[in-house]
Amino acid sequence: MAAAMDEKMSENVANQLDTLHSNLKLVTEQLKEGESRRQAQEDFNLPTFWERLSASFKIMSHEATKMCLMFSKPPVPSEEESKSLIEGVEKSVLAMVSTFYSLPKDQGMTLRKSVRLSVMSVVDELQDLVNHIIKNVGKGSSDQLFATGSVWECCDHFSRLPKDNKEATLLIIRNTTSLVQDALQEIEEARDDDTGGITALDQLQLEDSEDQDNSEESWTESDKALMAPCLGLVKASKACLKKISVAVKSGGKCDAVERIAQLDDIADVVNPTSPHVDDTVLSLYPPMDHSAVRTNALALSGVLKNLLDMAKSSHFTSDADSSWLQFLQNAVDHNVDKVRDLTQDHNSS
Repeated sequence: MAAAMDEKMSENVANQLDTLHSNLKLVTEQLKEGESRRQAQEDFNLPTFWERLSASFKIMSHEATKMCLMFSKPPVPSEEESKSLIEGVEKSVLAMVSTFYSLPKDQGMTLRKSVRLSVMSVVDELQDLVNHIIKNVGKGSSDQLFATGSVWECCDHFSRLPKDNKEATLLIIRNTTSLVQDALQEIEEARDDDTGGITALDQLQLEDSEDQDNSEESWTESDKALMAPCLGLVKASKACLKKISVAVKSGGKCDAVERIAQLDDIADVVNPTSPHVDDTVLSLYPPMDHSAVRTNALALSGVLKNLLDMAKSSHFTSDADSSWLQFLQNAVDHNVDKVRDLTQDHNSS
C-alpha cells in the first residue's frame, strides 16, 4: 500500500513538473513574439528598473538552486513541497518577465532586444533544467547539475547587460566589427597562402590523386585583380564601424526620445553589415563567379553608404567628423567603381 502511495505521489509530482515545463515554454513563445500590450509607465525610472530586474535575476538563480537540490536525491518531494517550490519558480519567472515588459519602447528598441534575449535565455535554461528533473525525478544527474549551472550563468550575465540604448548600440557595433575582422583575416590568409585557400592536407591529396587539375581551386589573374577592390570594401566596412563606434561613444546620448531613436537606426543598419561582408568574402573564394562578386560588392557598398549617411545626420557626429565621413565615402565609391569596371562583361543590369 505504501509503495503504491509513493508511486502515486511521484506521478503527481511529475505532473506538476510537466505543467511547469509547459508554462515555461509558453513564456518563451510569448517573449519571442516581442511586445506586450501593456501601457508604458509615465513615471518610468531607468535606475529603478535595473534594480528590480537585478533582484529578479538573483531570485531566479536562487529558485533554480532550490529546485535542483530538492530533486537531486531520494525521496521525491511531497506534493505540497513540490507545489510550493514550483509556485516560487513561477512567481520568480513572472516577476522577471513583468519587469522586462515595464521597459518602455522609447528607452530604445536595441536595449529592449538585449534585455529580452537575456530574459529568454534564463527561461530557456530553466526549462532545460525542469526537463532533466522530469527525466530523473528524485535521482538527480550530472545533466541536471550542468543545467543548473547554465541558469546561474545566464543570471550572472545580467551584470554585463548594456544599461542604456547607447551601450546597447555600442555592443552591436563592437560585435559586428569583430565578425568583419574575422572574415577579412580569413580571406587575407587564404590569399597569402597562394593556394586559393587550400590546406596543406588538401594539397597532398590533390598531388596523390590521378586528376592533377586543381585550376578550379586557385585564383586566376583576373580573380586576383577583382579581389583587391572587394577587400578594399571590407576594410572600409571595418573602418566605418570603428569610426562610428568612437563617435557614438563620445557623442551618443540617451537624454531625448529622438536621440535614442537615432541610436536604434544606426544599430539597425549596422546589423546587416556583417552578413553582407560574409556574402562578399565567400564569393571571392575560387572558383570565383565575377557576376556574384559584383552583386555582393554592390549590396555591401549600399549598406556602407546608408550607414555613413545616417551617421552624418545623427546627433553623435558634428562638423569635426565631416573629414573622415567624406574620406570613407570616397573609399567606398572608389572601390565599388573598380568592381564595376572589372566586371563589365558580367553586368546584366
